[in-house]
Amino acid sequence: MNRSKKSLGLAMTAVLALSAVSTTASQAAVFTADSYPAVLTGKDVKTVHGELIRMTFGNGARYVECTITTLSATINGPETEVDFTPGFSGCFSNGMTAVPATVTVNGCFFRIHAPTTTAGQITVKCGEGAKIEVHIYESHTKHTENKPICTYDIPAQGPITGTTFGTINASAANEGISINMAHLGKFNVTSTMGPLSVCGVNATSGHASTTMTMRGEYHVTGKYTGVDTKVMLG
Repeated sequence: MNRSKKSLGLAMTAVLALSAVSTTASQAAVFTADSYPAVLTGKDVKTVHGELIRMTFGNGARYVECTITTLSATINGPETEVDFTPGFSGCFSNGMTAVPATVTVNGCFFRIHAPTTTAGQITVKCGEGAKIEVHIYESHTKHTENKPICTYDIPAQGPITGTTFGTINASAANEGISINMAHLGKFNVTSTMGPLSVCGVNATSGHASTTMTMRGEYHVTGKYTGVDTKVMLG
């Protein structure tokens, strides 16, 4: 082999090696199902309440919890990220006083990306001008009248690291994925506020910016035409 051919061969080998490294580095875990389209349903499995938000304002702290929190999505094939629509019901705000609360999603959703099979990222995605709204009510009467005393606005943001994954019901027909948000990073929140005892700030009106932590441990299973289908992350 002459020198030019040898140099060309070495160059090609180097290119192929770099390409292999790049491909390996860019590979992410993939959400799959045994049958498509697979309808995915995630239910929060916390033993008490699904703690949605933890916020601290000045000298006060508010905790927004929901007795039922869910995730739902449909995948039509293998996906490296899945868009889950969240659902919240039976919500209340607890702190100095316990009062009713509602969470309005407004078309926003959580895009969950899995760089690996054990750890991932979440991005809050919303349409133009839309935000997730957490409404706090002074009493059950005000809740019925739909007159919130303060609102926490959660805008589109991310990606934020801190989501972890696991397997549930391994080798069963309804094998699924656990998505744990218990240690998720903080989200930005801009709020219209009321009094400290209900909203967590020393003001009767105005705006405040703070952060919150999303929490929840969801068990996600799948169905195809109403029948259990395995959902996996690999």
